[in-house]
This record gives sequence, structure tokens and C-alpha cells, in this order.
Amino acid sequence: MKVLLTGGAGYIGSFVVQELAARGHTMLVVDDLSTGHREAIPDTPLDVVDIRDEPALMTSFERFRPECVIHLAALKSPEESTQNPAHYFDVNVSGTVNLLKAASRYGVVRFVFSSSAAVYGTPQMCPVDETAPTAPQSPYGESKYIGERLVTTQAATTGMRHACLRYFNVAGAAPDASLGEYASGEARQLVPRAVAVARGLAPTLKIFGTDYPTEDGTALRDYIHVVDLARAHVLVAEGLDDAGRCGTYNLGRGEGTSVLALVDGLRRISGAEVPVEPCSRRPGDMPASWADAGLVFRTFGWRAECDLHDILSSAWAWHNGAPRTG
Repeated sequence: MKVLLTGGAGYIGSFVVQELAARGHTMLVVDDLSTGHREAIPDTPLDVVDIRDEPALMTSFERFRPECVIHLAALKSPEESTQNPAHYFDVNVSGTVNLLKAASRYGVVRFVFSSSAAVYGTPQMCPVDETAPTAPQSPYGESKYIGERLVTTQAATTGMRHACLRYFNVAGAAPDASLGEYASGEARQLVPRAVAVARGLAPTLKIFGTDYPTEDGTALRDYIHVVDLARAHVLVAEGLDDAGRCGTYNLGRGEGTSVLALVDGLRRISGAEVPVEPCSRRPGDMPASWADAGLVFRTFGWRAECDLHDILSSAWAWHNGAPRTG
């Protein structure tokens, strides 16, 4: 299958590239390298294109003629999106519109969209399944929800087979430490921030909220290994030969882990102290969120295989290696 992958030089995208290659697919990566890294996908054809550049995007489609699009390219920080919402809508929404125009013009049959659990906002109950109300609490989450609606609306009009994948909290690295998340400024996600403290690169790990109605007072999240996530993308893309499988799917381990439990796990793996600094809750933070991922298992046979130890040990091995920045 010929797959055009946007954002394929990024953290998640580079793992999807590996999985696609392992399964014998032909690829073209479209990435502007604003956060991606060429060295993460050294042997994969790459067009350095901003998805907001419609003419350049059309040129890539004209030359490659993909059968399938996996759309990962996006800005991804809820916190940052509240400070610059227009930029998030420009990239995440306008870019998706351009991609759908190209997909329609060049007869793309399958379209896999990278969405987010952020579309749910604060869940009314956990685990969260795909029928839960959507109530995004940030421009980032809103942009992902709009993206879903754009994809499903076009699919209803053209017959394009599609899947929208709602990720929970992605972390981890390759088991052999050959690939992982490149550092780019100050880390925003919990796992790389915790690893930085364990490595002595930061004095304390700030924990935002220690008074939640949870067992230890810290927030519960569903952490999924990036390798499992990449495998899901390819399995879903391949499985869209059946139009009855089109839809929206959660991707998570289906288990809530508290911030302090994650920190304790990293302490055991690293042997480091990882001192924590309790801080006030941030606006929009929620007490708990984890997935019911039963639908994707029933439909495609996918379930997460890596546990929290796998996530933390691989992240530690990757980040504790030679410094990787960009």
C-alpha cells in the first residue's frame, strides 16, 4: 500500500514509519521539520512541506499518488494552545482542510486521522468510551474535534474509508533505545519531565495538583507506549479495506496511573531520587482520564501490549543515552 504520512519525522510519526516499513508498505513522509527530525527517518523519502502550503501539498500528492493518508502533523500542546489559539486552528484545522482537498482530488481511498482524548474534556466517568460526550477544554482539543468532523463529513460525501484515533498519553521509546522523543526546548509531558529530573537536568518535578479525589491526591492518566500506538495506526490503515470498520477509536491501555505512582516506578527503574514539588492545579486539568479501548480490539484486534514498566524503562534508556536535541 502507498501511504503518505504527514508529521512522519516527529516522535509518533517516526515509529509509524518503522512499523509501515516492517510491514512492507511504500511511504512518502510530508513534514516541515519544525519539530520533526530528518535523522529519525534517515532512509524514508521526505518532502519538506508545511501542510498549510496547499500548492506544495498538491505537488506531493500528484507525484506520489497515495492510496492511504495517515495524518499526524499538528501542534499538540493544550497549554500552549490557550496562549495562541489562532495559530493552533491555522495549523491543525486549515492544514487538515488542505490535506482533505488533496485526498479528494487524487482519489485517496483510506484516511487515518490523529485525534486526541482531549476532545472529551473532563470525563463524566472513567473509563471513557467513544460514546462519551465531547467537551474540549482547550483550543488544541477543539482543533482536534473539528478535524474529526471534517474527516467524517468528507468521508460521508466521497465514500473515503476513514478512522479517527483518539490517543491518550503517549510515552516511551524503542526497546533497544534506537528511537525516541527528541528534546526540543523544555519538555511539557510528564514522562520526559520526570526523566530529566532523574538525570539531574532539573532540580524537582513539578506536580500540578495534589488534592484531587484520588488515592494519593494526584491525577490519573492512561499512558500508552508509542510502539503500541504505531502498531495501531498500521493495523487500522490496513483494516480499512472493510468500509464497515470506519469510525472513531480510543487508543489507550485502559488503566489509570497516578502521577506519584509513575514517579515511584521511575525511581525504581533509574535508582534516582526524583524529588517532587507540589504545585497548584492548572486551569483545565482534570482529576482522571483513562480509556475504554474495547472497540478497537473488537474491530481490528488491537490491544496495548506494553505495560507501564516498559514505557518508563524504554524512556529512561533513550533519554539517559547521548543527549539528543533539536
